[in-house]
Amino acid sequence: MQTDTPTQTTAPAVVHGNPLTIGPQRPPQAAAAGRAAQTVSDVEETTPRALSLELVELELAFDPDDLAEREFRDAVRDAAETAGAEYLFDLPASGLVHEAQRIAVVCLSRDNGGQFGLVLLSPDGDRINAMEPAPETRDLVQFAKAFVGVLEKL
Repeated sequence: MQTDTPTQTTAPAVVHGNPLTIGPQRPPQAAAAGRAAQTVSDVEETTPRALSLELVELELAFDPDDLAEREFRDAVRDAAETAGAEYLFDLPASGLVHEAQRIAVVCLSRDNGGQFGLVLLSPDGDRINAMEPAPETRDLVQFAKAFVGVLEKL
């Protein structure tokens, strides 16, 4: 006798595959040797982070032609305004994020201490990518929180 068993399928999770290399890279031998002693924080640092809905909206607000016609700062400022976010500042990305020329910080929400996103300009200056803050950018986000605190007092 044959019984019908319902088949359950699930769609794979969509994760933003940021092409930028962030943080120090470990050689394959060190990665293999360290797997047994890997901690939860190590796993979190190497696992791709899904973008929040606010960062997806921000990334979608960028016009691909913006970089050919205007400066990075202006492109980020306009996209942030379109997405309902607030452009805070930008600075050279050297030492903070690898494979990026500049990094901009946007305030996605001021609720609960603020929610921040980062926008990266590629080394060639031809691509913009949004990313969630990472352990490497923790100090930059702390500075952004202080910056927003000053803005709120003005």
